[in-house]
This record gives sequence, C-alpha cells and structure tokens, in this order.
Amino acid sequence: MLPNFPKPLPEDDKPVNRTVNVDDRLYQYLVDVSVRESDVLKALRRETAQYHMARMQLSPEVGQFLALLVKLQTPMKILEVGVFTGYSTLSMAMAMPKNATLVAIEKKQMWLDIATRYLEQAGVMDRITTYCDQALPVMTELLESESESFDFIFIDADKKNLLAYYQLGKQLLRPGGCLLIDNTLWWGNVADDAFTDKDTKIVRELNKTIHQDMTVDLSLIPIGDGLTLVRKKA
Repeated sequence: MLPNFPKPLPEDDKPVNRTVNVDDRLYQYLVDVSVRESDVLKALRRETAQYHMARMQLSPEVGQFLALLVKLQTPMKILEVGVFTGYSTLSMAMAMPKNATLVAIEKKQMWLDIATRYLEQAGVMDRITTYCDQALPVMTELLESESESFDFIFIDADKKNLLAYYQLGKQLLRPGGCLLIDNTLWWGNVADDAFTDKDTKIVRELNKTIHQDMTVDLSLIPIGDGLTLVRKKA
C-alpha cells in the first residue's frame, strides 16, 4: 500500500505559519528581554532623537542584530553606505575584529560630525575611514582598486540610487560576503498599491531585482523597517 503523502499545496495557498504581528506591548517585551544597548549607543540614540529626521536612525534591536552578524562573520573589511548620526557605524565598529577596517560614506557633514564624536568616544575611530561625499562616485572609485574585496556591506541611504548601490555593492563584495539593505519594507508601503511615489516604486523594484538575482542567496527579515540580507555566491 502506498504511503499517504500530503497533497501538494495549491500555488496560491498562503503559509500556515507566519511572522507574529508586533504591537507596542510585544515590541517593548522584545526590547526588554533581548536588547543590550551600551551606554555610548544609548547616548547617541538619545541625542539623535532631538532632530526632526530621527526616524532615519536604526532601532536598537536592528543595531544589535548588525553587531551580531559582524561578530558571526568576523569581516576584515566593512563598507557602509549612509551613516546618518552613526548608530549603525558604531554598532558594527564595536563588534568587528580589532584589526578590521570600516569605510563609511555620508553626504552630510553635520551627521558625520556627530558620528565621528561618538566613534572617538568609543575608541574605534582609528580603524574607520570616512567620506563626506555622494556615495555613487566613492563606490565607483573604490571599484578601481578594491573590487570584490569587502566582506560585509551595509546600505542605508537615499532611495533614488538604491538599485545602483546594490549593483555596485555586489561588485565590491567578495564571493561569500554579506550585503545588507535597510528599509526594504518601507513602512509597509511596498505592499500597498495605493502608494505610487518614486521611493516606494524603487524599493519595490529593488526587492523584485534581488528576488530574481540567482547570483545571491537572500532573506528579507521583518525587523525594523525591513532588512534584506544577501550572500554573494561563489
């Protein structure tokens, strides 16, 4: 007698299990039982909160997740595209090996000055190279001598050039390296057809591009505003 195998699911069938909805109460529980935010990170987050663009800053659980990934992969060369006030920069820099280096690109000097102050306070500034410039020309220049040399890349910058950042990032990333892109759920707007603004369309196009890119492994994680992890295949 043939075994009673389950019938295949129809193509449009939704998964039985799904990610839990995180309301305010559950989010606070998540933070209370999992986040270990250092004093210097907490001070930076609190200073940033006074600015009207504070929502651009990583949430503490995302910063801690970045740091954990860095500790797991132990990258020797990290590239960050988009620094803002430096919460992500600081999270990665304090987690990376002592002899590792980090290249950080930020177009606004005001934000870079804040980031630098906290990086110096944490004692990691000597291993960081900063560029106050548009990211595309800096990444293009880096390609001339550092193609496929970065172990870990984090992209959290303007959405207008997001597809170009992804393609350039892939060229700068070594095979087996990890590339992360923030804001890939874009406040949920990507799943709502009512949102037709340029930034939302670009994030949708990026997500589609990565999903169809068979040269990488990927996972879009519903943490923060959506974080996509990409591993470049050998």
